[in-house]
Amino acid sequence: MSEVNLLQEPAAPNRPADFIQNIPAGRFRRMLDLIPRWPGSISDEKLLLELERSGFAVSKRTVQRDLEGIREAEPELGLDRKIQGKEPRQWFFKADAPVRISPSLDDHTALAFQLASTFISQLMPPATLDALKPFVREAEKRLSHRHLLAAARWKEKVHVFPLGLQRKPPTIRPEVRDVVYQAILNEQPIRITHVARNAKDPKVHLISPLGLVIRDYLIYLVATMNKNGTVLQFGLHRSRSAELAIEAPFVRPDGFVLRDYAEEKIGYHFEGSADLQLELRLEKQGSISVRECPLAGRQTLSQDPDDQDAWILSADVPNSVELRQWIRSLGPSTEVLAPGFLRAEFTDEIAELAKRYGVIHVPPG
Repeated sequence: MSEVNLLQEPAAPNRPADFIQNIPAGRFRRMLDLIPRWPGSISDEKLLLELERSGFAVSKRTVQRDLEGIREAEPELGLDRKIQGKEPRQWFFKADAPVRISPSLDDHTALAFQLASTFISQLMPPATLDALKPFVREAEKRLSHRHLLAAARWKEKVHVFPLGLQRKPPTIRPEVRDVVYQAILNEQPIRITHVARNAKDPKVHLISPLGLVIRDYLIYLVATMNKNGTVLQFGLHRSRSAELAIEAPFVRPDGFVLRDYAEEKIGYHFEGSADLQLELRLEKQGSISVRECPLAGRQTLSQDPDDQDAWILSADVPNSVELRQWIRSLGPSTEVLAPGFLRAEFTDEIAELAKRYGVIHVPPG
C-alpha cells in the first residue's frame, strides 16, 4: 500500500465544473462576497483572514486553488486576479462583471432598477451611477428574457410629464461635478474656482462641502467657508474648476441640518412670517385641482355662499415665491381674499400688467 501524506492538498478534479461542485457552498458564497469590483481588490492573505473570521478553517493554498478553479470554470462571473512579482495575488471582479443577486431579480425589482436609472440619473453622483449599472444590466437581461413581452417593454408604457415649462438645464463641468460629489461623499474639503451670480471674475475658495440642494434645473453646493465658518451656496453651473484639498481640515458647523438651511436660504421665502393663512376664491376647475391634490398643510374647501359656481379655499402655506407662482398659474379663475398684504401684491401686479398690455391708458408725461 502506498504511503499517504495527510498534509497534502487533495488532488484537483480534472474538470473545472466538477472542481466547483467540490467547494463547500458556504465557503463558495463567502469568498465571492468578499471580492470587490475593480478598481477594488483583495489579497490572498486578506481573503484567508476574513474566511477564518467567518468560521472557515482553510489554508492559503486552498483559497488560491478554489479561486483559480472558479475563474477557469465560470468565466462569465468576471472573476480575475492581478499578479505582480512576489506580491500577494489581488482578486477582483471585472468592472463590467454581472452582479450576483440571490434570490434572483423578480420582475418588479428589475423594473425598479430600470426606472431608477431613467428618472434619477441627474441626481446621483457619477460613481454611484457606475455602481448601479451592473444592476441595471441584469434588470434589462431579466426583462429581455421574459416570455411576457409586455413586462419587457415597461419603459415604453410609462411617461413622466414634467410639471411646468421644460427648460434646458445649464451645463455643469464634469470635472467639477465629479470632485464635488466625491468630496461630499467622503467629507473632504476642496478648492473651488467660482464666479458669483453678479460678478465678472472668478474667485478661488477653500470650502468644506456639506451637501447638494436641487431646485428646478439648478444644483447648488452648500458648503462651509473654511476661513470664517460661514455657510454659503454655490451654483455648480457657475463653477470653473475644483480640486480636493486633503491637507485642509473639514469644517462642519455644529447642529447643521441641510434641509433647514435649504428651506431658509434657497427656498425664496419672503420677509416676515414664514407661513401665512391663505384664502382664495376659486372657480370650478381650480377647486377640482386642489380637491384632488391638496396643498401641503391644513386645507379646507367650502362652497362660496354668494356664488354657487365658486369655492373658498383656506390653507396654511409657506410665504414663498412658489406660492405666488402657483396662484398666477391659476389665471383669472382665482382671487386672493387673504391675507391683505398678499391681495395688495396681486392688485399692484395686475394693475401693472394692465398698463403694459394697454388695458389701462397711461397719458404720456
